[in-house]
Amino acid sequence: MSVEHIYNLDQRVGSVEDPLHSVAGTNTETMSLWIPSERVGLHWVDIPSAPQRKWAELIPWMLEDRILQPIEEMHFVVAGRSNSQLQILAVSHQDMKEWRRIADNAGVTAIAMVPDFMALHWEPGIISVGWREGMLLVRQSQNTGFAAEPNVGWTILESLVQDSSQAPRLSLSVPDLNMVPKQLTQDANINSSVIDWHFSHFDPSLNLMTGAFKPAPKQTILSFWWPVAAAACLLLALWVGYLQTANRALEFEVAGLQQNVLANYTRLFSGSKPSLQTLKATGESQVDQLFKQQQSLQGQPMAALLALDKIMAGCQCELEGFSANQDGLNLTLRGGAELAKKSLAMKGYQFSLNQDKAAGSDIFLLSVTGLKNQGSGR
Repeated sequence: MSVEHIYNLDQRVGSVEDPLHSVAGTNTETMSLWIPSERVGLHWVDIPSAPQRKWAELIPWMLEDRILQPIEEMHFVVAGRSNSQLQILAVSHQDMKEWRRIADNAGVTAIAMVPDFMALHWEPGIISVGWREGMLLVRQSQNTGFAAEPNVGWTILESLVQDSSQAPRLSLSVPDLNMVPKQLTQDANINSSVIDWHFSHFDPSLNLMTGAFKPAPKQTILSFWWPVAAAACLLLALWVGYLQTANRALEFEVAGLQQNVLANYTRLFSGSKPSLQTLKATGESQVDQLFKQQQSLQGQPMAALLALDKIMAGCQCELEGFSANQDGLNLTLRGGAELAKKSLAMKGYQFSLNQDKAAGSDIFLLSVTGLKNQGSGR
């Protein structure tokens, strides 16, 4: 996990080779950030007697008299607790928004923000003092510390040493020994080392990014597609359920129709009551017979005979003879003179009407041949 001080993020923006290219909003890297301790208030309050789920509502009012800004403009975090008190960190909403804006402009997603005094090393009985660009950082216990300008910070530090029942040892890391008051240099460990923000221990227990400022999870391809996949799975499940329900309803409907058919059959026909299987077999047989009849009507010579229906209407003739085969029909007609006046033409058939002079002047021979049959014959 990358760790950096909020004040060093501007170096990421300045390192971009193309001045017209901005990394703002890219969020290419997640980081935990040290933030200036002088912008964070550290308070101790008595543990409320109310249930813990209501502490978030009560703590702002418990600190109202200690905070200069309106409490509705402040963000509160419970950082720790003792037997009787809670440790509260207070920071303004404006500062939290500003720090997130700085991180976003540097192309960074902030996942944690901790006061920078926590970057100092700490051991029981030792007060650690560090230096950050004109500010004095002090860490006096595991979770307590502060940051202040030197003229104020040294005074506060002297008060801490004097008020202690057992004088603590001091570990001072400052760029110039002369800036340390003489009364604090006695028995103090003084060096000129600087704080390494990248490798200092980062304790997320004091993370300010909670509640409304909790970091949003980083968007990935999976996070974009899983709602679509979930919706597709839900739609598929609903579709399967619908099919099963519709199939079950259809089965009930078929069963009801079968019982209705059986009841009607019993009312219409006397005798023993048949089974549903028997009625089903009989019905399928009748349907099969109807299909066969339909096929026979579409085949020759029945199709040719049906085709003559419109032509023979009003012919004022009588049928004397009839013969048929797979190729067509041959009809012998008495009084077919009216047919000779008609246009004997119909799609798919060829007609031939001739007078049989040997049989008589009013005897005609009508031949009907299917064109498809003729073509197949050749």
